[in-house]
Amino acid sequence: MRRLPDIGVHDLDAALVVRTDFGDEPVWRAVVAELRQPWGMDEEHEARVHIVDDPAWSGATVREVRAAARAADRTVFIADTTAVRHPHFALLAVDLDAGEDTPPQEDRFRVEPAAVQEVHMQRFIDNLSFADFVDKAARDSENVVWSPY
Repeated sequence: MRRLPDIGVHDLDAALVVRTDFGDEPVWRAVVAELRQPWGMDEEHEARVHIVDDPAWSGATVREVRAAARAADRTVFIADTTAVRHPHFALLAVDLDAGEDTPPQEDRFRVEPAAVQEVHMQRFIDNLSFADFVDKAARDSENVVWSPY
């Protein structure tokens, strides 16, 4: 496995987003703009994200990102090639609590940027499990978790 830069210290109430695709800068700026939008029923909550935007992460695998994430993080959101090409920029959410032997269909799902805060906070406060979100994505025709707002 290659050595990647440190993800950095960040507030645990900030969603961790790692960019691994550097092929389309305008699309990336659109993703970041969506991630930074206020959220909640009345958009009453400020978006809190820790974005890792370093070309050294280009092409990093889920395994590499998982290995570099802090143990205290519960979920990491990856802006990979699929996300950049998806019409709604659906990021890959990865369960950092899952073991190495967990099948991909159980430890990851796609999530629109507008729903990242909701997923992160529900996991942060232990209100919903990762499996709850995997099930929610599986019930969607695009296999994506969408913002409830």
